[in-house]
Amino acid sequence: MKAKLAFIAGAGIGYVLGTRAGRQQFEAIQGWSRSVWQDPRVQSQVNDLEAKASDLAKTEGAALKDKVTVAVKSVVDAVKDKSSDSA
Repeated sequence: MKAKLAFIAGAGIGYVLGTRAGRQQFEAIQGWSRSVWQDPRVQSQVNDLEAKASDLAKTEGAALKDKVTVAVKSVVDAVKDKSSDSA
């Protein structure tokens, strides 16, 4: 019984101390990540990548749509052929 009580007390103390240290570390990491994200050099790269992704979606979107349309039509035709063979 004493061993169980000592274990529970130790676990409780470890939890309290660990959460304090863990919270401080979490807040430090969170502050660092905010400062990195708000850095003008990072934001410049983010804006450049957003523009490139938007341009790529505009140029390649139509080609992708055409490829998907052809693929769907071929699947529909194959299903129709199989269903007519079954009948």
